[in-house]
Parts: sequence; C-alpha cells; structure tokens
Amino acid sequence: MKALHQRPLRPFALLLAGCLCLPGLPAGAAWMADLPDAPSMGHGSDGEWLAKKGGQRGGGKKSVSRKTSSSKGSSGFKSSGSGLGKGNKQPKGGWAKKSDSKNGPSLKSQSSKDKNQTSRNQASKKQDRREQKLDTREKQADRRDERLDRRDKNLDKRADRIDDRWDQRARNIDKRWDKRYDRWDDRWDRYPGWARPGWGYARPWNYGWYDSGYRSSNWGWWGANAAAWGLTTLTTAAIINSAVDNAVSNQTTYVVVPNTDYRLLYGTVEPINDQAVRFAVEAGSGETYFDADCNRGTLNGRNPSSASEAELLNAACQVAFGSV
Repeated sequence: MKALHQRPLRPFALLLAGCLCLPGLPAGAAWMADLPDAPSMGHGSDGEWLAKKGGQRGGGKKSVSRKTSSSKGSSGFKSSGSGLGKGNKQPKGGWAKKSDSKNGPSLKSQSSKDKNQTSRNQASKKQDRREQKLDTREKQADRRDERLDRRDKNLDKRADRIDDRWDQRARNIDKRWDKRYDRWDDRWDRYPGWARPGWGYARPWNYGWYDSGYRSSNWGWWGANAAAWGLTTLTTAAIINSAVDNAVSNQTTYVVVPNTDYRLLYGTVEPINDQAVRFAVEAGSGETYFDADCNRGTLNGRNPSSASEAELLNAACQVAFGSV
C-alpha cells in the first residue's frame, strides 16, 4: 500500500523540491564548493543532484524539510558556533584595553613607560644640578671661611709678635733697673761700716786735715786754670757733708757731685795712704775708678782737665779726709 502511494507522488515531489531549493543555490554555492564531497554547481547538474538526494531520502515533504533544515544549519552564520560567528554584540575590552594588561603587549603602555622614565630622568637631572649648585655654594663658603681663618690667624700672629716685642722691651727695661738696683744694693751691702749715719767719725783712718780752700790754693795748676774755667772756689765741705748725710739716711749709694754729671759712690772711697784715695764714679751707664792725690791735686797721676774733674777731686778728698 505504501508503494502505491509513493509512485504517483514522485514527480510532484521532485518539482516541489526543485522550486524550494533553486533560490538558495547562489547563496550557498560558494561554501558548498569547498566541501570535499559536494558536486559541482553547474546549471545542468543541480536538478540531478537534488533529485538524487531526494530519491535517496525517499522523496516527499519529509526529505525536502530535512534538506532545507540541513542547508540552513550548514550554510548560515546565524546558527554557527561562537568560534565562527561574529555575533550581534560588541565584545568588551578590545585590543587597546587588553594591551594595558600586565602580560599583553601594548604600544600605549610602552609609550607611557617611556614618558614616565623620561620624566624621572629629567627630575633626577634637575635634582643632580640642584645638588651640584648646593655643593658649589658650600665649597665657596668653605673657601671664604678658610680665607677668613687665615686672615684672622695672620692678624693674631702679628698682634702676638707686637705684644712679644713690647713684653720683651718691658722685660729688658725691668732687667736693667733690677740690675742697677742690685748693684746699688750690693754696694750698700759691701760698704764698709763707716758708710752710715755718723760716717765722718766712723772712718778708720786719719781725717779732718783736708781743707778745700787751703789745699786748692796750693795746687800749682789752680790759678790759671781756675780763671779759665770761671771758678773762684770749689764746693764747700758743708755742702758735700750734707749730701752724704742725706744719701745715708735714704740708703742711696751715691751723691751727685755739685756742678757736674758725676755721681760719686761714696761707699767705695778707700784710702791708699794718708793723702791718697781710690773711689768709683758713675758716669752715664758705666762705672769708672779714679785714684786721687789730695795733697798734690791730681787724678790718675795728672792734673784735672776741666772744672768738673776739679769738683770731683775736691768731693772725693772731702769725704776721705775732710773735717765733718
């Protein structure tokens, strides 16, 4: 019974299948040509291929519907898998955004890194220049401080040298005065016992015989020389004795010889015999020793050459042999 119904319907089925399939051939020809088992898509063979396919399936509407469903499922991109179809939605992200990831390559990311590195390099160079300027300023300040220190040291050295010179000068002056005082003290300590208050009576030799007025007139050189020097008489015994008394009271080692620059160290007066005497005189900064003969009126064996030497001879003889 089944065979009876299939045979009259085969021409109609073939016609219906051809009408349904012919509009879809141009759209699916391109991809069907790539299939390995697909027949060539010539105009003469389309009907045969469709008829053959329909004959194998048994014809009728059932085979046509399967063919249509199969062609739609294999040729359209709508129902294709996610690996082939583009889809109707734009994917999130994209190449530009994905390239910002840590592992993906990105020109934008590399450019940002380069800019950041350049900015860091520029900042580092600016910092280095600032530090170099600061170092230069510090070095200049150190050099200025060193110059100031050297100048202060030089000024201090100069001031120290000046102070040292003044101190040395003061020490030298003090030494000279100390030596002088020491000499006077030594002389005072060494003076004989008669060089004290009552010195005239304490002299251990004959005394009281010298009279300046009488003795000077007996000196052979006196008349003419005294007139030339403008002398009428020598210093009296009273003046010389008073000067020695004052020196002893004040513990002064010398008396100033009147009308002269001589300082007679009266404690050094020492008789050589009963008419001659030896003594010391300060003249300037030194000491000079003289021998005097009071009877003959000579100094160191010669006549006095000036009024000052005549006064010195008179004073020494008065201290040694004059009356008090």
